[in-house]
Amino acid sequence: MWRFKKDWSLESSIAYICGGLVIAAGVGACLLRGLFFTDEMYPFLTLWFVLCCACSLYILVGVGIWRRSGGGVGAGAVRGFTGVNGVSKVSEVSQVSGENRALRILLSVPLIILSLYVIHWLCGPLSSQGTMNEMLRWGLYASFAILVCFCAVNLVGRRILNVIWSMLGMTLCLSALLAVCGVVKLPFAVAYSNSAEVSATGVRLAGLMEYPNAFGAVMAVFLLERLFAVAVYYGDPKKSTNMLGARSVGLGMECADAERRSRGEEGVEAEQGKAGSTTAALLRLLPLFPYTAALLLTESRGAWLTAACACAAVLLWKRQLIAPLLAAGAAPVAAAALLYRQLARAGLAVEPVPGLLLLAGLWAGALLAGLWLCRRQCQRGAAGTARAAMLALAAAGWTAAGIAVLLHVRERITGPSSTVSARGLFYRDAWRLAVEAPWLGRGGETWRHSYLAAQSRPYVGSQVHNGYLDILLNLGFVGLAAILLMLLAAGWLLATKSLRLLPPFLVIVLHSVVDFDWSYGLFWLLLFWLPAIALAEHKQKHQSAPTHPQSETKLPTHSTSTNPLTNVTTPANPLIAHSTSTNPLTNVTTPANPLIVQSASTNPLTNVSAPANPLIANSISTTPLTNVTTPVNPLIAHSTSTNLLTNVTTPANPLIVYPTSKNPPQIRLRRLIGTAACCFSLMLGVLSFHAAQGEKFYRQAIISVSPSVKVELLEQSLAWNPQSPRTAIVLSRLLSGEQSVSLLRQSLLYSPENASLSWELAERWMSSDHPGAALYWIGQSLRLDKYNNAKWVKAIEGMLLMGQKKLAEGNRKEGLICVASGNELLLKYRRLAEEEANKGGQHNDREFRMTEQADDLSRRLSMFALRF
Repeated sequence: MWRFKKDWSLESSIAYICGGLVIAAGVGACLLRGLFFTDEMYPFLTLWFVLCCACSLYILVGVGIWRRSGGGVGAGAVRGFTGVNGVSKVSEVSQVSGENRALRILLSVPLIILSLYVIHWLCGPLSSQGTMNEMLRWGLYASFAILVCFCAVNLVGRRILNVIWSMLGMTLCLSALLAVCGVVKLPFAVAYSNSAEVSATGVRLAGLMEYPNAFGAVMAVFLLERLFAVAVYYGDPKKSTNMLGARSVGLGMECADAERRSRGEEGVEAEQGKAGSTTAALLRLLPLFPYTAALLLTESRGAWLTAACACAAVLLWKRQLIAPLLAAGAAPVAAAALLYRQLARAGLAVEPVPGLLLLAGLWAGALLAGLWLCRRQCQRGAAGTARAAMLALAAAGWTAAGIAVLLHVRERITGPSSTVSARGLFYRDAWRLAVEAPWLGRGGETWRHSYLAAQSRPYVGSQVHNGYLDILLNLGFVGLAAILLMLLAAGWLLATKSLRLLPPFLVIVLHSVVDFDWSYGLFWLLLFWLPAIALAEHKQKHQSAPTHPQSETKLPTHSTSTNPLTNVTTPANPLIAHSTSTNPLTNVTTPANPLIVQSASTNPLTNVSAPANPLIANSISTTPLTNVTTPVNPLIAHSTSTNLLTNVTTPANPLIVYPTSKNPPQIRLRRLIGTAACCFSLMLGVLSFHAAQGEKFYRQAIISVSPSVKVELLEQSLAWNPQSPRTAIVLSRLLSGEQSVSLLRQSLLYSPENASLSWELAERWMSSDHPGAALYWIGQSLRLDKYNNAKWVKAIEGMLLMGQKKLAEGNRKEGLICVASGNELLLKYRRLAEEEANKGGQHNDREFRMTEQADDLSRRLSMFALRF
């Protein structure tokens, strides 16, 4: 009993720690704009990895101490991954089952991706800073995946997963809606645009993520999770049949059944006494309206389309969910469409009181109407015409909402879209760039640091708008194959364990094809969160089912009764007891029930121990004459026989011998894995701390007024994080010539193809007397950023001024070379501008053309050529 308590306390404490880390990840995702900007994440990542390291140490020390005190190999924490009360039957008999394989893939692929980024970081990537950022991100994703999977197989952890999932979704949704109503001050919660191709109304809801498309995809994930949860619940035929006799209590039986399934059979008595079943049903339908309203207000065509495709894919597979889904979603969708039309006319700018009244009124109406439709849909015994009328009413609600929304945004949907064609340009350029390093890629943030060199048109797009292409650029086909394998494993888990979670997963998978969702850490957290919830529901369903019917008899098993006259102790229930009875006359101990006990009887005359029941006993018999130990029943025994004469140990039954409970190789492997996780978490924590310190000093330097203080702060920033090219560029502008060039060259070792660093070097050489070096770095910078008007003009002017200086000094040859180089740069610039002008101005976001300054330089070069 004491051992059980120790194991339970270790498992529970670890579950609470993991749950606390999951809560921290959710809070960080809300406060840090969906975990998009890595610069903002450094302090959070430092704290995260320190906590992960402490958790690993706690598990190692706690399991080790309790194992030595008798807890066993699988004590506590280990049991969390193997099942309840020690070792799960599934993990014993199906180590190579599909579930275990999928879980191994789901947990190992993030570690593989992390390892690939570490290899790039050590071998010199395109950007050391970008690769380090991806290392830290994937360290977060890998540890989060392990944490949510541990919570999924623990009772306490399951509750934390479900509660935090709902709280995260409602926080993201309500904060955005309240910002529209003017209650919450979020500066960038609403995105404004003057382009009709970007927004039909000129305003779109962006929420805490500050990007409407990504926020719309997140709302679609949470909406489909709730919508299909309600549809699956009300689509259960058995539950619906049982509800027919419970009309007088509303949804009492369905709510009690839902809670019973979610918490197990031990909560049946408590639930039967509850009177708030209708309240529970309302809570189940509560999030549908705000999620739908937030999704519509984003005006994200990609989110709408992927949500529709995900619904269609699952409904074609499970057609029985169509009716309950129509009933559950009709009222919330219709009310959300009405709210969308009202707020769109006002430009998402309403007074707090009218806005809140409108929001609350539509929410209450949608909730009550949805409850009524769901109750009518569940009455399968009603007349066919009544059910048909109900379904027709639900379908009418969906149709009216769809028409209201589509009429408002029809121009964006039916008309030509520059954003769609721009994505086509991104994809073609990204594919050409990926071919240069097809197998392992070029490291983290490849597109962000190389798109200026790879672009075929002067567009503005530091994001490739395709998560799969982004992975291909960073890690090549090896990394992309690993990601696809992980997605297949996660999809298989969802399809087999909890089908209702497959649509939100499909939204993440599909929407990442057309946008940069995977640049937000929140999407990766949700992607690992969904399989964990599915696993938790599967475990809960199997553990709450009564697997031992005989336990209901509540027979006493371990108690005994003593007769003081004969001094014989017998069990209270000899049929199942594990005790023994002793006869003081013969001094022989016999089992209370020799049919099933696992004890032995000893005859003092022959000194031979024999099992009480040799058919099933796990004991051994020893003959002192031959000194040979043999099992009592070699057919099923778990022991071995040893012959001291030959010193040979053989199993009692070599066909079905089982390993012992304490397996030293497994213990060593677990210790090794735990130690490696602890050390790696510590390393990533130190790395993120250095980056955080560098970012802190950089921001202090930017706002500083004194040049000397600015230089000192920037030097401290580079000392903490020498990989930052931005810090090196700012500091180089405050230093002298030699120091500036040396600093820039040192920074190029970490970012060898950084266009800004090359241009800074070009400017330093143009101000000196080395035209050859200046031309070299001008060529390098223009190769990496060819659609930059300012660079072309400054380069031409710089070579012209250098030529004039050389001629004034009497160096005619070098002066004419500089002027000729400037004239050659001008011809290249003019040719490139003419080519771009012939392509049209649709994707000329950078306004690349021949400027007035370039025309003036052309006249000056012509006059200079006539003079010499």
